[in-house]
Amino acid sequence: MALLTRTRSIAAGAAVAAAIASSVPAAARQRPGTVEGDIKAAFLFNFTKFVDWPAGASAGPFHICTLADGAFDALLARTLSGESTGGRPIQRATPASPDVARTCHILFVSRRADGNVDRWIAAVRDQPVLVVGESKTAEDAGAHITFVVEDNRVKFDVNDEAAARAGLTISSKLLRVARHVVARDRQ
Repeated sequence: MALLTRTRSIAAGAAVAAAIASSVPAAARQRPGTVEGDIKAAFLFNFTKFVDWPAGASAGPFHICTLADGAFDALLARTLSGESTGGRPIQRATPASPDVARTCHILFVSRRADGNVDRWIAAVRDQPVLVVGESKTAEDAGAHITFVVEDNRVKFDVNDEAAARAGLTISSKLLRVARHVVARDRQ
Protein backbone atom coordinates (compact mmCIF):
# COMPACT_ATOMS: atom_id res chain seq x y z
CA MET A 1 0.00 0.00 0.00
CA ALA A 2 2.83 2.42 0.89
CA LEU A 3 4.52 1.64 -2.44
CA LEU A 4 1.29 2.39 -4.30
CA THR A 5 0.91 5.73 -2.48
CA ARG A 6 4.56 6.64 -3.22
CA THR A 7 4.08 5.66 -6.88
CA ARG A 8 0.98 7.86 -7.12
CA SER A 9 2.86 10.73 -5.47
CA ILE A 10 5.75 10.40 -7.91
CA ALA A 11 3.34 10.23 -10.84
CA ALA A 12 1.50 13.34 -9.61
CA GLY A 13 4.78 15.20 -9.18
CA ALA A 14 5.87 14.21 -12.67
CA ALA A 15 2.54 15.44 -14.04
CA VAL A 16 2.97 18.85 -12.37
CA ALA A 17 6.56 19.14 -13.65
CA ALA A 18 5.34 18.27 -17.14
CA ALA A 19 2.53 20.83 -16.86
CA ILE A 20 4.97 23.54 -15.85
CA ALA A 21 7.38 22.64 -18.64
CA SER A 22 4.67 22.35 -21.29
CA SER A 23 2.93 25.57 -20.33
CA VAL A 24 5.85 27.82 -21.16
CA PRO A 25 4.17 30.89 -22.67
CA ALA A 26 4.14 31.15 -26.45
CA ALA A 27 6.59 34.07 -26.51
CA ALA A 28 9.25 31.93 -24.79
CA ARG A 29 8.60 28.88 -27.00
CA GLN A 30 9.11 30.89 -30.19
CA ARG A 31 12.76 31.67 -29.38
CA PRO A 32 15.22 28.88 -30.13
CA GLY A 33 17.62 27.59 -27.48
CA THR A 34 15.91 27.86 -24.11
CA VAL A 35 18.44 28.99 -21.52
CA GLU A 36 18.45 29.39 -17.75
CA GLY A 37 16.74 32.79 -17.93
CA ASP A 38 13.93 31.43 -20.12
CA ILE A 39 13.31 28.62 -17.66
CA LYS A 40 13.26 30.97 -14.66
CA ALA A 41 10.89 33.32 -16.51
CA ALA A 42 8.58 30.38 -17.29
CA PHE A 43 8.68 29.28 -13.64
CA LEU A 44 7.78 32.80 -12.47
CA PHE A 45 4.80 32.79 -14.81
CA ASN A 46 3.73 29.30 -13.75
CA PHE A 47 4.04 30.04 -10.03
CA THR A 48 0.95 32.24 -10.53
CA LYS A 49 -1.02 29.04 -11.15
CA PHE A 50 0.24 27.11 -8.12
CA VAL A 51 0.13 29.76 -5.37
CA ASP A 52 -3.00 31.26 -3.80
CA TRP A 53 -2.94 34.84 -2.54
CA PRO A 54 -5.36 36.21 0.08
CA ALA A 55 -8.57 37.75 -1.29
CA GLY A 56 -7.41 41.31 -0.52
CA ALA A 57 -4.40 40.88 -2.82
CA SER A 58 -6.48 40.13 -5.89
CA ALA A 59 -7.59 43.55 -7.16
CA GLY A 60 -6.32 44.92 -10.47
CA PRO A 61 -3.43 43.61 -12.57
CA PHE A 62 -1.15 40.89 -11.23
CA HIS A 63 2.35 42.34 -10.69
CA ILE A 64 5.53 40.31 -11.09
CA CYS A 65 8.31 42.59 -9.90
CA THR A 66 11.99 42.02 -10.52
CA LEU A 67 15.29 43.16 -9.11
CA ALA A 68 17.32 41.87 -12.02
CA ASP A 69 19.40 43.04 -14.94
CA GLY A 70 17.83 44.57 -18.02
CA ALA A 71 18.33 41.44 -20.12
CA PHE A 72 16.29 39.28 -17.72
CA ASP A 73 13.64 41.99 -17.37
CA ALA A 74 13.25 42.11 -21.17
CA LEU A 75 13.11 38.31 -21.38
CA LEU A 76 10.45 38.14 -18.65
CA ALA A 77 8.44 40.93 -20.30
CA ARG A 78 8.41 38.93 -23.57
CA THR A 79 7.41 35.77 -21.67
CA LEU A 80 4.55 37.54 -19.91
CA SER A 81 3.33 39.48 -22.96
CA GLY A 82 -0.41 38.96 -23.34
CA GLU A 83 -0.57 36.52 -20.41
CA SER A 84 -3.05 36.59 -17.54
CA THR A 85 -3.77 34.68 -14.37
CA GLY A 86 -7.21 34.26 -12.87
CA GLY A 87 -8.58 36.62 -15.53
CA ARG A 88 -6.15 39.38 -14.51
CA PRO A 89 -3.45 40.70 -16.85
CA ILE A 90 0.10 40.08 -15.69
CA GLN A 91 2.44 43.08 -15.64
CA ARG A 92 6.19 43.13 -15.04
CA ALA A 93 7.59 45.99 -12.97
CA THR A 94 10.72 47.08 -11.15
CA PRO A 95 9.88 48.54 -7.75
CA ALA A 96 11.57 51.87 -7.05
CA SER A 97 12.06 51.07 -3.35
CA PRO A 98 11.53 48.26 -0.85
CA ASP A 99 8.30 49.91 0.35
CA VAL A 100 6.92 49.94 -3.21
CA ALA A 101 7.66 46.19 -3.44
CA ARG A 102 4.69 45.63 -1.11
CA THR A 103 2.42 46.25 -4.12
CA CYS A 104 3.93 43.26 -5.96
CA HIS A 105 2.39 39.80 -6.01
CA ILE A 106 5.71 38.15 -6.87
CA LEU A 107 9.09 39.73 -6.14
CA PHE A 108 12.03 38.11 -7.94
CA VAL A 109 15.35 38.99 -6.30
CA SER A 110 18.24 38.10 -8.59
CA ARG A 111 21.87 37.66 -7.54
CA ARG A 112 22.38 41.22 -8.74
CA ALA A 113 20.48 42.45 -5.64
CA ASP A 114 22.37 40.29 -3.12
CA GLY A 115 23.98 43.35 -1.50
CA ASN A 116 20.53 44.69 -0.50
CA VAL A 117 18.51 41.47 -0.34
CA ASP A 118 17.92 41.70 3.43
CA ARG A 119 16.39 45.17 3.06
CA TRP A 120 14.09 44.14 0.19
CA ILE A 121 12.87 40.93 1.83
CA ALA A 122 12.40 42.63 5.22
CA ALA A 123 10.11 45.20 3.54
CA VAL A 124 7.72 42.50 2.29
CA ARG A 125 8.13 39.98 5.14
CA ASP A 126 4.72 38.70 6.27
CA GLN A 127 3.06 40.57 3.37
CA PRO A 128 1.20 38.62 0.63
CA VAL A 129 4.19 38.88 -1.73
CA LEU A 130 5.76 35.65 -3.01
CA VAL A 131 9.52 36.23 -2.77
CA VAL A 132 11.57 34.25 -5.28
CA GLY A 133 15.35 34.35 -5.11
CA GLU A 134 18.24 32.69 -6.85
CA SER A 135 20.97 32.73 -4.22
CA LYS A 136 21.79 31.35 -0.80
CA THR A 137 21.73 34.95 0.43
CA ALA A 138 18.07 35.33 -0.63
CA GLU A 139 17.17 31.94 0.84
CA ASP A 140 18.80 32.84 4.17
CA ALA A 141 17.00 36.21 4.18
CA GLY A 142 13.61 34.47 3.92
CA ALA A 143 12.75 33.95 0.24
CA HIS A 144 9.75 31.65 -0.18
CA ILE A 145 11.13 29.98 -3.32
CA THR A 146 14.79 29.81 -4.29
CA PHE A 147 16.02 28.75 -7.73
CA VAL A 148 19.01 26.41 -7.75
CA VAL A 149 20.92 24.95 -10.68
CA GLU A 150 21.72 21.31 -10.09
CA ASP A 151 23.02 18.89 -12.73
CA ASN A 152 22.58 21.67 -15.34
CA ARG A 153 18.86 21.91 -14.54
CA VAL A 154 16.93 24.74 -12.91
CA LYS A 155 15.21 23.45 -9.79
CA PHE A 156 13.77 25.20 -6.77
CA ASP A 157 13.51 24.93 -3.00
CA VAL A 158 10.41 26.09 -1.11
CA ASN A 159 10.08 27.61 2.34
CA ASP A 160 6.40 26.88 2.85
CA GLU A 161 6.58 28.01 6.47
CA ALA A 162 7.63 31.55 5.46
CA ALA A 163 5.02 31.58 2.67
CA ALA A 164 2.29 30.67 5.18
CA ARG A 165 3.34 33.55 7.45
CA ALA A 166 2.86 35.83 4.42
CA GLY A 167 -0.68 34.50 3.92
CA LEU A 168 0.26 32.53 0.81
CA THR A 169 -0.79 28.95 0.09
CA ILE A 170 1.56 26.99 -2.12
CA SER A 171 -0.13 24.10 -3.92
CA SER A 172 0.80 20.60 -2.82
CA LYS A 173 1.43 19.90 -6.50
CA LEU A 174 4.19 22.52 -6.56
CA LEU A 175 5.59 21.30 -3.24
CA ARG A 176 5.89 17.77 -4.65
CA VAL A 177 8.18 18.88 -7.47
CA ALA A 178 10.39 21.10 -5.30
CA ARG A 179 13.90 19.89 -4.60
CA HIS A 180 13.60 20.66 -0.85
CA VAL A 181 10.68 21.95 1.23
CA VAL A 182 10.69 23.64 4.63
CA ALA A 183 7.23 22.50 5.74
CA ARG A 184 4.75 24.84 7.36
CA ASP A 185 3.92 24.31 11.02
CA ARG A 186 0.46 22.67 11.00
CA GLN A 187 -0.52 23.23 14.65
